[in-house]
Amino acid sequence: MDGREVVVQTEREMLILREVVEAYIASGEAVGSKAVAERLRNRLSSASIRSTMQSLGESGLLEKPHTSAGRVPTDRGYRTYLDAILVPAELRPRDLESLTGLGWEEGFSSQEVLRGAAHALSQHMGAISLIFAPRLESAVLRRIQFVWLAPRRVLAIAITQGGLVHERLLRVDVDLDRAHLEGLTNYLNELLPGRTLDDVRGLIAAEQQRDEAAHSALESEALELGRRALGYVEDAPLVIDGAARLLETKEFAEAPDKAAQLLRALEQRAAWLELLDRVAHATDIEVYVGHESGRAALEPCGLVVSRYDSDSGVGLVAVLGPKRLDYRRAIPLVRVVAHRLSAVLRSRGEELSATG
Repeated sequence: MDGREVVVQTEREMLILREVVEAYIASGEAVGSKAVAERLRNRLSSASIRSTMQSLGESGLLEKPHTSAGRVPTDRGYRTYLDAILVPAELRPRDLESLTGLGWEEGFSSQEVLRGAAHALSQHMGAISLIFAPRLESAVLRRIQFVWLAPRRVLAIAITQGGLVHERLLRVDVDLDRAHLEGLTNYLNELLPGRTLDDVRGLIAAEQQRDEAAHSALESEALELGRRALGYVEDAPLVIDGAARLLETKEFAEAPDKAAQLLRALEQRAAWLELLDRVAHATDIEVYVGHESGRAALEPCGLVVSRYDSDSGVGLVAVLGPKRLDYRRAIPLVRVVAHRLSAVLRSRGEELSATG
C-alpha cells in the first residue's frame, strides 16, 4: 500500500495490537485487557497489557468507544495490522474443495460462472462479494449474430473470445426475414472477428465513410446494423452477492442510514470502474480500510480486491464487509477465486477459438 504510513511498534505492542484486532474481528465488541490476557494465556499481566494498550491509543492505533471501557482498532491500527502483522490463513484442502466444489466453474455461460463465483465467495466469507466482468471495450470479438424476434425487432448478439455475451435489442425501419439476417450476419463475421470491440467500431466507421459504390446494399445495411449493435455499452456487468449478510452485521443493523448509503454505493458502477482502473496493474491483492477507498459510503467497511485476467480483458473480484472483516481468510479466498476465474475464462476462450 504505497503512501500509507505504518507506525513501527515494539514487539510487545505488535503482539497486543494483533490480539486486540483479531479479538475485535471475532466478536465485534470492544476488547479489554482481561480479554487480551486470556488470549495470551496470561503470559503478560493485565497491568502490563493495559499500559501497552494505552500506548497504542496514544499512537492512534486503538481508540476507546464512548460506551465501553475496552478498545477497538482505528483505521490506522488496521493498516498497521495488515501491513506489518497479518499472516494470511493457509486454506485447508477441504476449504478449496468446498469453494470449487460448488460447481460455479461449470456454468453454461461466462456470466453464469461469474454469478456462481460471487455466490461461492460470499458464502465462504459471510460478506458481500462483487465481481466485475472484464470491460468489453478491450474484448476480442468471436462472432456476431442477428436473430429475428418480431416485426421490425432484431436481437443482436456479440460473443467475445473469452465467452462474454453482449445482447442488444434493435428496432429497424423495415421487417427483415431470417434469410436476410443470415446474410447480414455472414458478411460481418467475415469482416470483424479477431479484433477488439474498439477496433471493430473503428473499422465499421472507416468502411461506412468509403464511397457508397464500394459496398452492395446488403453490405451497407450490415455495417449500419453492426454499428448499432456494437455501440458503446454502458458498463461491464457487475455481479453482487450477499448484501443481506452484511446488513445483518451489528455495524449496519444498528445504523440503517449507513446501510442504505452502502446499498446505493454498490450500484454505482462508475465508481467500481474507477477502482478497477486502480487495481488493473496491481500484481497482488489490494486491501482498503475505511477512508482508504476514497468513498464516503464505504468508510465503515473493509474491502479486499484483486484483478483477474481473461481473453476479454481485466476484471475485478472483491469482498466487502465491516472494517472487522476477517482479512486472514478474505485475502487467500479472493486470491484463489481470482486465479480460478482467470484460468476458467481463459480456457473457455481457447475452446471457443478452437471451435470457431
